[in-house]
Amino acid sequence: MVNKRSCSCFEWPKPMPLETKNNDGNDVTYCEQCKGYTVIFDMVSSEYVCSSCGCVANDRFFNSENSTGYLSQSGFSDRSRTGLPESLAIHHKGLSTLIGLGDTDARGKALEPAQRMKMQRLRTWNNRSQLNDSISRNLEKALKFLNNFGDKLYLSQAVMESAAYIYRKAAIKKLAKGRSTLGLVGAALYAACRETATPKTISDVATVCNLSSKDVMAHYKLILRELSLQMPVLHGPDYVTLISNRLDLSEKTKREALKIFSEVQQNRISIGKNPRALAGAVIYLASQTCNEFLRQVEICQVADISTVSLRKRCKEIKSNLEI
Repeated sequence: MVNKRSCSCFEWPKPMPLETKNNDGNDVTYCEQCKGYTVIFDMVSSEYVCSSCGCVANDRFFNSENSTGYLSQSGFSDRSRTGLPESLAIHHKGLSTLIGLGDTDARGKALEPAQRMKMQRLRTWNNRSQLNDSISRNLEKALKFLNNFGDKLYLSQAVMESAAYIYRKAAIKKLAKGRSTLGLVGAALYAACRETATPKTISDVATVCNLSSKDVMAHYKLILRELSLQMPVLHGPDYVTLISNRLDLSEKTKREALKIFSEVQQNRISIGKNPRALAGAVIYLASQTCNEFLRQVEICQVADISTVSLRKRCKEIKSNLEI
């Protein structure tokens, strides 16, 4: 029994029902310090505390399969809480050792000069051991950019994990050597969006990365070639939904646009056409049908197409579907 707590500043929780005997046959409610049966369980700190003298039992730990925290997925019957899960979006995957900058112990007392120098030296060697090669240093820098850009694009955690996995493969192949880190990060984000069928254009990623679309596309083609990635083709309805949401159209117009696009696909008009231009033309025709005012320039700005392409696609759809 160690670590006494002052009863005046500590609010004791309600006692939790305890088993009177543990696995060793000892009484868990017995306090060895004050020789009384007044030990209770603190549900906040998950510790056994004596309600009379305030001593904490360091030799008793609480492990429960129903408690909060992530459980290890090993095949052992005795599972314990292991902290946060692993994540590829963190350069050390969430398994690093962190030594705080505060030179105080667990009680808040300042360390002695010799201990302070020892902790500083341990802190230095801990940082050196984590970033001891160029790939680790590049990953630390690139994954910070990746998480920042992912938050700005409102990407899900699954997309972020996929982008981090693609970038790690590119870093292991040393594709980042002599190339732009931002360009590779943008290319990995765009590749992850294509893999997970997330409707994000190359212009969206380039704007967030503060690069041109040409630079992001060049790095994207490099990743596809070197990593042998097979990307699925984004379908037109995804672009219809994306552009409609950005234009704040009504639900009636969205449904009409999707209906027209399905007819376009059935008549094989969409073969060899730019899906963004087709989606913009379908949305423009649906807005006219539903009497919702929408200018062609607004659609072209959101869909990243020219007004000439929009008018051509509208003309083709009208002539084939007789709208």
